[in-house]
This record gives sequence, structure tokens and C-alpha cells, in this order.
Amino acid sequence: MPLSLVTPMTDLPGFRASRWTLRRRLVVQTVAALLLALPALAQQKKNINLRDMLARPTYGGYRLSPDGQMVLFTRTDREPKEWAATSHIWLHDLSSSKSYQLTNSTRGETNPRFLPDGRVAFTSNRDGKNAWYVISPRGGEAVKLVEGDSLPASGNFSIDGRKLVFTQETDRADKKEWEDRVKKKDDGYYAEKKLTWTHIWTYDLESKARKQITTGTTDNQGPAYSPDAKWIAFSSNRTGTGIRDANWSNNSDIYLVAAEGGEARPLTTNVGPDNAPVFSPDGQWIAYGSSDLRNSSADQTDLKVISVQGGAPRNLTSGLDYSISNIEWSPDGKTIYFAAAEGLTTKLYKVAAAGGTPTQVSLGANFVFGDFNASSDGSKWLVTGGTLEEPGIVYLAGVDGAQPRRILAEHDVLDEFNVAKSETITWKGADNWNIEGILTYPLGYQAGMKVPMILQVHGGPFGRYSANFNAGAQIWAARGYAVLQGNPRGSSGRTLAFGAANQNDWGGKDYVDLMKGVDHVITMGVADSTKLAVMGGSYGGFMTFWTVTQTPRFKAAIGHAGISDWYSFFGQTDIPNLLEYGFGGLPSASKATYERWSPIEHATKVTTPLLITHGENDLRVPIPQADEYYRLLKKLGKTVEFLRYPREGHGIQEPVHRLHLDVEQDKWFSEHVLKRTKAVSDDR
Repeated sequence: MPLSLVTPMTDLPGFRASRWTLRRRLVVQTVAALLLALPALAQQKKNINLRDMLARPTYGGYRLSPDGQMVLFTRTDREPKEWAATSHIWLHDLSSSKSYQLTNSTRGETNPRFLPDGRVAFTSNRDGKNAWYVISPRGGEAVKLVEGDSLPASGNFSIDGRKLVFTQETDRADKKEWEDRVKKKDDGYYAEKKLTWTHIWTYDLESKARKQITTGTTDNQGPAYSPDAKWIAFSSNRTGTGIRDANWSNNSDIYLVAAEGGEARPLTTNVGPDNAPVFSPDGQWIAYGSSDLRNSSADQTDLKVISVQGGAPRNLTSGLDYSISNIEWSPDGKTIYFAAAEGLTTKLYKVAAAGGTPTQVSLGANFVFGDFNASSDGSKWLVTGGTLEEPGIVYLAGVDGAQPRRILAEHDVLDEFNVAKSETITWKGADNWNIEGILTYPLGYQAGMKVPMILQVHGGPFGRYSANFNAGAQIWAARGYAVLQGNPRGSSGRTLAFGAANQNDWGGKDYVDLMKGVDHVITMGVADSTKLAVMGGSYGGFMTFWTVTQTPRFKAAIGHAGISDWYSFFGQTDIPNLLEYGFGGLPSASKATYERWSPIEHATKVTTPLLITHGENDLRVPIPQADEYYRLLKKLGKTVEFLRYPREGHGIQEPVHRLHLDVEQDKWFSEHVLKRTKAVSDDR
């Protein structure tokens, strides 16, 4: 019987309590109150915030052992003072359901994988430079697997585990002369002259012999050994151009070269990119990703197979209008598995290697597929993915994902946090097209409530939001905002026509798609039309800059790494080819289009308070784009602030910077949307 229901003697009529009795009564009541409070304390949860998210361990690198009995994974922890991240290798025994830490050097370890003899290979910079190491799964001292000062910690092992194939960038031909010039500060140089090249190398683990396989002025990537380790397949861009080159070409082809070296033989001659070759188990076929389009920034990748003898490739996904990735052969070589991005999700498919109609491998209606690997006989699968509610799901399953069983459920569980409701929604955009997005409700939302809402815009433009757990949206939901993340035309995950539908129209119908999404959530009765905000980064930063020139409906805006002037951006960015695609030509030929869609050309119309944020070392969207917009808006008397982050590139990575940015964003929206003088994050 609960203590609270016991009637103490002191409550009986005519009883006179002594001082000792009164003290005892107080103690009993206090203990009873504490006991009653324990379940409530145990169930009390925290709201999601960035500091707690950074402090939580993260998991990845899952690998199933060849015999299907063990799982490797990495666990990354952050030290709470300097926020330095360190990863270690862990091993999970499936028979006992127990996990234990396998490595523990102070510098950490990553990239674990099983070797055929059962040992575990991994990479670490424990000696001050990244290298391959190996350790027994029973523990003990790790030893260096690959010797040498110039061997990178990357690459792929042969099936027998005796050889390693990897890529390495060459030194410039005039290295000694150039280093002497640098010392003398005589270091002027010509722009965009390609002086180094990426080549294929091999390393024999027994003889310790290192050998360069490809030579010349070409870039080569993605090498893979044939099952007998006699051949190496790789992709190569032989156009002689680099990504910063205004005349860059994305054309690459699949090549085959003897593992001992020799002249590489081209297998494909496609005008677009061919990449990621994977040998069939018998070594007679190569599956790879391919696009028939040259320099398209809204590409769809098909799955193709070609004989190692050459000939015409066979397109296995010509009837599937989605982009594919993650190619895997079945052990018998009859089936090829692949992932396809579809709308807000990612699905696993299989198709007969000889051709046929791809069919979906079902892993659950709301499961967003991440990756899978199998035991050597293919009878056991390790599948990773997630949902809107759970960020890191790991399944152990049979062939084709049969009878999936959740393992390692303690990884990425969110039991200690309040998680806001998220759901997928669809609305009609421009031209009555179906547009998809994710709507996250504020914590404690009740039907009929009208709440502040943030429109978040993704980068790309050929990016997308997916139906995965999104910590950023959850942080804003904990502050009382609804969050709409839309995928307008030009996003990935849809058809080729959808992805290319915003050409020559960046800021046109894709902007309309997003505004109609905002209208839809208002019509749902969720969003308060008087308390709207917009934010985004990269292309999302451009769209934020653009939006505040087109409408006054948003009470505040935050644009990170945004483009304000497409014309000047062409000469600043490391991807000028993107603009040729997006605007139908060079700035000199399409000047009117570049200017029409540049926010800086419409700056006088801005009325929304705008916070501009940018990394000072951003090569993708160099910081002059922020300088230009800020300077003009400030001169025009607009409400604008500019937050700069030293050392940061296109995204903000340093944890202290991330925490600072999070607080400043919260303050900006609190002041201008919620009309508060104190932000939620001020309490932290």
C-alpha cells in the first residue's frame, strides 16, 4: 500500500504528539514524498538542444563479419570542454548481444572492416599520420598493417585480404624548385593550371611492395579489385580539366588495368560520367553508376553492367526514373541490389543482372534505407537506416531483408528527450505540381493552435530533405516553432524532368512552390501568418536572400553562405559550371538571366530583418557574396547584421562556432518573430 494512504497515529482524535513524534512524522512524510516523486523524476525528459546533441555519442561504420556472427562499428564521443571528437572501434557479439570496445588510442580510430582471416583492419593517426592497422577481434595490441611514410589510410582490400588498392595525388613535377621558390617568397603562379594528378596504386601486404599502376596527366578514382585480384577497375576523367576550370567536363569512363600494371583499357565511352565500378562474383561483369548527360547538375544515375571484355553496356534501370547508388552483387551473381532516392525516402531495390524490372526490397513503410552489407554467403544482412522519429536503426535480417530484427537499439535512442511530431505532407505548387515536404510541429502542439513557423530551404539546388530524424528541426520545435522543410522543383529524389525544371528559373517557380507550401500550412490551421521566418544555407541561403526581396510576409530571415549576385559568383566559386547549366550559358551570353535572379538587383525591396552568416574560408560560396549584400543593405538603411566565422568553410564545423551560431539564430528569431527580449537559448 502506498505510504500516502496510511493514516498516521498523530491524525487520530485526542492524540497529542511529542516533539520526537512530530520530527518522526516530518521524516516519514518527506521520505514518502520522495518515493512518490521518483517515478516522475525518472520519466522527466529534456528538450532537444544543440549542446546535448553535440555531447551525445554517435555511431556508424557498421560492418557484418564474413561469418555473420559479429558487427563492427565506431563510437564517437566529444570531450565537453574543447569539444574534441574521438572515435573508437567497438565489436558487437550477436550470440551474446554484448558490445565491447576494441581500440582505445588517444588519437582514435575509424574505418573498420573485417579481413578474411577474421582480424579487424582500421585506420588511425596514432603515430601522428594516418595509416592502416590490424587487431584481433579478441583484443590485444594493434600493429601497423601497411608500412611506409606516403601510404594514405584509404583504399580497398582484395577479397583474399593480401593486397590494397588506393588512390594518391602525385607531387607536382617541379616540387623541389617550387618549394625553394616558396621559401624565397617568389611564389607567384598561374591560376587554374592543373599540376597534380590522382593515380591508382597497389600495396602487397606480404612483400610490402608499393606500386604505381596508372600514370600520365589523368585523374583516376574508385579502384576495385577483381575477385581473383588480377585486375583493377576504376573510373577516370581524361578531359584534362579540373572542377574550378570554366571548361570543366564531368565526363568519366570505366577502365580496366592489370593489377601488375600496364596500359589501361577503356570499357565505356559514354559522354557523361561513369563511376563506382563493382565486379561480379565471377569477375566477368562490372556493374557501375552512369549518366548519359554531360555536365548536367540535375543528373540521374542509372545502373549499368558491362562485360570485362567490353562491348555495349546494359542499362538495368532505364525504366526507373530515379537516381541510384550503393551497388551490391548477390553472392551468386544473378542479382544486383541498389538504393534509389524517391521523394522523401530512399528505397532498396533489386534487379536481375541479366535484365528485367527492378523490384523493391521492403524494409518497412516509413524506413529510409541507408546501406547494407552481408555475410560472405549472403544469408545474413546488416541493414542501416532511420525514420522521422529514430535517427539510427540497425537491423539484422535474412536474404532480401527478410524478418528484420532490431539490434543495437541503444544506439541513437532518444528516450531522454522530448521528440516533437514530424510528418510528411504534400501540397500543390506552381503549375499545380505535387510538392513534398516535412512538417515538424512544436513540442506540446495541440490541434487548432496557430504557432510561429520557420520555412527552411535546402542547398543544391539539387538537394533534398528526407523523412529522417532532423535534429535541427527538433531544436526549433523545442523553442516553440513549427518547421516546414520543402522540396521544390529542382530538388533531387524525383524524376529527371522534376530535377531539371528550374533551369533558367532559380527563384522563379521553385520560389512559388515554397510559398505555396507556407500557404498550405497556414490553411491547415498550424502556422500563424503573422509569425513567419525563413532560413537556409548555400542555395537555401540564396533563396532566403531572394525571398526577402519578393515578399514582406516573413518577420525575420537568416541566410547562411548565400549567393547575392550570380554574375560575380561565376568568377568566385569553385563550381562555375553549375551556373552555365542553371542559367543557360556564360554570364556574358546570359547576362539578363544572371541579373534577373540576383537578390542584390532587388535589394531596395527588402523589408525583412536579415541576419547574414558566412565562413571566411568558404570556397564554394566565397564570402564576398555576403560582403556585397550586407554592404548594400546597410547603405540602404535596412535591418541587417553580418556574422562571420574565421577558419570555417561552406558549413560551420567547429563545435564552439556551432553553439554560438545556434544562440545568435535563436536571438534573431526571438527578437523579430516572437518579439521577445530573451531567447530560449539564453538560459543555457
